[in-house]
Amino acid sequence: MEILNASKNKFNCLVGKDINIISCEDLISKENLFEIPCLSDLGFLVVKNVLDKKLIKSARDVYFNLFEQGEYKEFNNDWIHLKNHQESHGCKNHPSISFLKNKAFLNIVNSKLIKKISIKLLNSESTILCPRMIVRSFSNLSERCTYAHRDKEYFKSFKPKNVITCWIPLGLVGSNNGQLIYLLDSHKREEEIDKLVNSERIISKDFKKLSDSLNLKWYRPIIEIGDVIFHSLEIIHASFDSFSNIPRLSIDLRFAASEDDLDPRWSNEWRGDDGL
Repeated sequence: MEILNASKNKFNCLVGKDINIISCEDLISKENLFEIPCLSDLGFLVVKNVLDKKLIKSARDVYFNLFEQGEYKEFNNDWIHLKNHQESHGCKNHPSISFLKNKAFLNIVNSKLIKKISIKLLNSESTILCPRMIVRSFSNLSERCTYAHRDKEYFKSFKPKNVITCWIPLGLVGSNNGQLIYLLDSHKREEEIDKLVNSERIISKDFKKLSDSLNLKWYRPIIEIGDVIFHSLEIIHASFDSFSNIPRLSIDLRFAASEDDLDPRWSNEWRGDDGL
């Protein structure tokens, strides 16, 4: 058990590396449909050793080199965050927008292994990557973490179980840097949680209160560079405060079983001010 902070409020969180985890090689090799993990049942799945560490390092270097006003500084073979960019993340001329067209970004989001895994998890050869792909970065200079929410409030599909999220951390994550955490089994209480969603599509900013009221535990999967997490649209997840000046960088993808399962509003490139 860890004590973490979300927007400076403390809460308890389980931590481990033995819940909902599989190696990339093992998952890809499974041919029997009944042996393939089902995200609708699990809520989330950690897939080990999906991406090459050199590919991730290259993407980090490209991203932080796009900032030309001294926002980041290369240090000890990584980067430190010195100040925020003058534009809000993903808005106007923020460098994250140009990163979407960079070869280093495209090499990761078009990974053949990630596509193969998505096909397996969705059991569909027609699996398609949604065009709206999100880049996020947090550090100890970030104003807040990501509040507790479900992706189904943001991505509207007639068959939400035919859509999955792929979270790709590009570099270090953990109790000091922050990462995604999951409210265990929250995807199994969908109708009850529907009533908790507010007008901002958020379920709660108070992680402890939410955990106590639902009698469900927060869980932080221990992951390493190269691992990727897939989760359903129905599970509650969030991130927590970073205490590090080494920035956390990640990419959010959505895969759908077919074009019919896509949200048409997500047909354009991501922008931080696109209202979605």
